[in-house]
Amino acid sequence: MFKVIIVCLSFLVTACSMQAPPYQVSIENVQTIKTNKIQKIKVGDVVSSNELNKISMRGSKMVSPVNKSYGAYLAKALEEELKLAKAWSAISDTVITGEFLTNDIDVTGVSKGIGVASVKFKVTRDNKEVFEKIISVNHTFESSFIGAIAIPNGQASYVHLVQKLIKKLFEDEDFISVLKVETP
Repeated sequence: MFKVIIVCLSFLVTACSMQAPPYQVSIENVQTIKTNKIQKIKVGDVVSSNELNKISMRGSKMVSPVNKSYGAYLAKALEEELKLAKAWSAISDTVITGEFLTNDIDVTGVSKGIGVASVKFKVTRDNKEVFEKIISVNHTFESSFIGAIAIPNGQASYVHLVQKLIKKLFEDEDFISVLKVETP
């Protein structure tokens, strides 16, 4: 009987786990990509450490729905945006890669939550690095003292955080300058 109680208590103590929502392409991002008239690029690996692959929100862990890797989540999001803008090519010699430096959603605030993300992006052309820059964003959202409100709001805000990150990347003048289509 004592063992049964210990097992039951251990289930109560362990935190719940949930997935981040699937990425939703931002039409605003697609328009930004189209407006900049960039060459077709391929998306390579975006890496994220084990520590950054588990976002903790009041004891609940949120994991990526893409191979449990937020790097893979961002790579897939970039690819989806580029495909919709007709700026993606699986055979391009120009490749974008990245490394998550920060990745978190904070729902400890009484009325506001904040998401933060920083990624070191690199672009290579013919295996030569032509761009490297850290892009960072914050995203503020409605939260609550009540966990049943704060946690789902934090979970839902992750898509907006990634959309802002991609938007800031595609608005970066240095990034765009190495990807502009050369006109004859």
